[in-house]
Amino acid sequence: MHGIVHNTLKSYVGAKTDDETWNAIVERAGVESTLYLPVSHYDDVEIDSILEELASMAVQDRPAIERDFGRTLAPELYSTFDAHLDGEAGLLELLTSIESITANVERTTEETTLPDVTCTRERDRVVVVRYDSHRDYCDLAHGVLEGLVAEFDAEATVTERACTRNGADDCAFRVELE
Repeated sequence: MHGIVHNTLKSYVGAKTDDETWNAIVERAGVESTLYLPVSHYDDVEIDSILEELASMAVQDRPAIERDFGRTLAPELYSTFDAHLDGEAGLLELLTSIESITANVERTTEETTLPDVTCTRERDRVVVVRYDSHRDYCDLAHGVLEGLVAEFDAEATVTERACTRNGADDCAFRVELE
């Protein structure tokens, strides 16, 4: 997984708790403590182990933590990959360009395997974003979309329409700008 995710998770836990808690989570998760570089790649198992341990120590369940973390991750992803956008794109332009952005990132970054993400316009101010990944981070994807809405200071709602955990082929989220 891209280091930006690992690095942001460490910052997220630090902001919610403290460095001692982060160190305890990493130790209990059996992950080697490391300095995560945003441009490096790390094992997916580390994120899973850390999220699982965080959920076991927190008052929230893992889906809620993933979704909250996704809101924190969104601005980091946007600032890292905004070079793949043309000009001053708004939220809808970003979402409808997501397929070409992910293709550019995969083409220009070795070792990067991104989830399959597509976006179709349902109406003028409504899009459906579909997410499919072997990593099974549906709640994280939901949070990232909510974080992008906040990053663009948009008045919009993100609603889950389908989920692989409920037997769907992919996760689908409806983003409706008000």
